[in-house]
Amino acid sequence: MSLDRRQFLLAALASPALAARQRDTAPLLDRGFARVTQFAPGVYVTIADSAKGPQCASNGGVLAGRDRVLIIEGHMQPAGAALEIEVARMVSKAAVRGAVDTHFHLDHTFGNIAYAEQRIPILAHEKVTTLMKEQYAALKGADKAPLLAPHEKKLAQAADGTDKKRKEVDLATWKWMYDAIDAGTLAYPNELLATADLPKRIDLGGMTAVIEFHPGHTATDVIVRVPEHDLVFAGDLLFNHSYPVALDADMIAWRKVLDRFAGYSRRTRFVPGHGAVCGRETVAHQSALFDDLRAHAEKMIRAGASVDEAERRYAVPQRFQGYGLHSWDFTVGAAMRSYFTKLSAPLPVSNVRISPTI
Repeated sequence: MSLDRRQFLLAALASPALAARQRDTAPLLDRGFARVTQFAPGVYVTIADSAKGPQCASNGGVLAGRDRVLIIEGHMQPAGAALEIEVARMVSKAAVRGAVDTHFHLDHTFGNIAYAEQRIPILAHEKVTTLMKEQYAALKGADKAPLLAPHEKKLAQAADGTDKKRKEVDLATWKWMYDAIDAGTLAYPNELLATADLPKRIDLGGMTAVIEFHPGHTATDVIVRVPEHDLVFAGDLLFNHSYPVALDADMIAWRKVLDRFAGYSRRTRFVPGHGAVCGRETVAHQSALFDDLRAHAEKMIRAGASVDEAERRYAVPQRFQGYGLHSWDFTVGAAMRSYFTKLSAPLPVSNVRISPTI
């Protein structure tokens, strides 16, 4: 698979207006694939632009207190994590306390090896290592043909031209992910955060990082709050101007997390997993998107439709027409599967996904 295809697929995660939204702020560093700006004293935000390279593929940042520095996100490739290390050492002489993976997905963890090589502790929820081993390590070098076969069958059985185009992108996205698994060198978190021990406060010296557990996008989601600056690194619990990837999601639990975000101060700014820094208005937009997806799922369940039919018949509302969409299966299809399961609708055995996730 070519680099251009990987970049195209990853670029779908980013907001179409990302470049325009970031243009007005002078960067500390600009590598093309990511742009680092100072949000507040000691607070640096990294915004990825996957259209220009997969090195980061997700947003992140650096918190530099008087005494210690904390890095946020492992990113997609070692070069993405290396960028965060470069920023940390550029802005502070303090020791790096560690790097936080907000969840286990490969675009947030596959760059961890850069931290491991520098002996930087990697912090993550206690389930992250297990899920990385189950969903990624177990597949390295394995024959992917049996995993791709169901997606190839769906493409062959596409209902119409629109459905065929969606299934083509879905298949290409699964192939991209399997290629990334084979190419990646995994480094696992070595400071696991037990649910019972969260939230965890880390005093950096004049600045506090609060790590909180809010599962929804995955079973491993943590956020990093910076109370002194009303800033939240939300990981993939928040996508700006994009349909969220939902392969491992509990959509109902996730919607409750959004309600929690909506209750934050009006001054609060969020660094989403993908897209530009935003405020509560983006939380409201994502909540409305979730409500639309759920309403469609409930309608299909009442009509006795299958989960596959619910996925195919979903129509993007006009107000969300400009949103990025990574692939139909990773977003709309995955959301339908979650809703059908959680709303107690029968899910046919043929639709149960046993493939790994992004």
